[in-house]
Amino acid sequence: MERDVETLDGRQRIVWHLLTPAVVGLITGACVAGLVLGVETWGLGQLAALPGIIPALFAPVALILTYLASRYVTRVQKPSTSELYITVYHQPGGKIPFEQLPGRILATTATVGLGGAQGFESTSALIGAAWSDAIARCGAFRISEPTRRSLLAAGASAGIAAVFSSPAAGALYGIEVPFKREVDAPRFVPCAIAATCSYAIRAWLIGEQRIVDVVGLPNLNVRFLIACLLVAIVCGLGARLFAAIEEVLRGLGKRQSPVMRALIGGSLLTLVAIAGERLCGTWITFGSGYIATGWLQAETRPLYALTLALLVRAGGNLLTVYGGGGGGVFTSLACNGAFVGEAIALALGCDTTHTLALFGAACFLGAGYRLPFACILFLAEAGLGAMPTGVGLCAVAIALLVMGDESVSDAQVDTK
Repeated sequence: MERDVETLDGRQRIVWHLLTPAVVGLITGACVAGLVLGVETWGLGQLAALPGIIPALFAPVALILTYLASRYVTRVQKPSTSELYITVYHQPGGKIPFEQLPGRILATTATVGLGGAQGFESTSALIGAAWSDAIARCGAFRISEPTRRSLLAAGASAGIAAVFSSPAAGALYGIEVPFKREVDAPRFVPCAIAATCSYAIRAWLIGEQRIVDVVGLPNLNVRFLIACLLVAIVCGLGARLFAAIEEVLRGLGKRQSPVMRALIGGSLLTLVAIAGERLCGTWITFGSGYIATGWLQAETRPLYALTLALLVRAGGNLLTVYGGGGGGVFTSLACNGAFVGEAIALALGCDTTHTLALFGAACFLGAGYRLPFACILFLAEAGLGAMPTGVGLCAVAIALLVMGDESVSDAQVDTK
């Protein structure tokens, strides 16, 4: 793959590769913290506190409001928020359409805040990229195409680091997600700086929230290694199935009006949400997946309950995609993998530390979004030690192999 390169002197490198990404990271982290606190923490908390099945009845409203925001505020529906950063990244001289930001943020807020099974990941990456683009467009500066892409990638990395509470995964996201099988490694430094600063300010303001909390170190015996292999294979197949169903639902949605799609998807999502609440005693379909994984890790669950909860959670996520939800599936994929890992751990009786749940999250996300390196670093920052991390690395690689050439994103460029 050809890459654009440039020569910067020492002062310019400090400005564009260190200082500017740090500023973008701090601003993005604060913005994401505000969204998460206001919508996912407070908003969903208020919704879930309503009596009976009332919280689930807001699902059609969420998708209708999302459509209205896209139609009358954003005024465009393509590319989707989850693909806008990738599209702009690959366009020579591409710019984030600032006039679309209010509508896209409003659409995501409607989806997430009213019980849709999606999160703020795509919007957070877009917010970070927008701050980078705003600096790049400032009349006081004249920057080259390589610097523009570096800043865009740094902003996207900052958004993911903050919303996913993972500076490691965030650092690789901006330079890995634009491609199906490449990493734009020369831009790693600004991405790492922005991701670290963004994560730090989010953690300082509202604390961190990880998709899986590992408690202790696993026993690396033969049974555990067999379980890791099963987790990798099942997560790879699951991510592949998820991508295939998502593609079918998108095709079905194109043959229907957006309002009809929102009503059908929202109504079905209501039923699925009620089923999930009756099964788990909490609204596991709400938001990006933290409610579901919180239930998963609270105590040991029966295998049948884990399996049904996984189907309910994944079904709610797919229905939100079909209904035109304005959020992303980044954390949702990791959530699906966490359920797979925990179910296999329970079935084989080989892990009570949630390590397999963490491996499953990395495998499902790494395969679904084709982010193996980001997910390997995500495992490394869990502090499991060299050998367990190496086993997790192999699991992510196997899951990606099982995934094949598929991806949940249509915008990624394949340079094969």
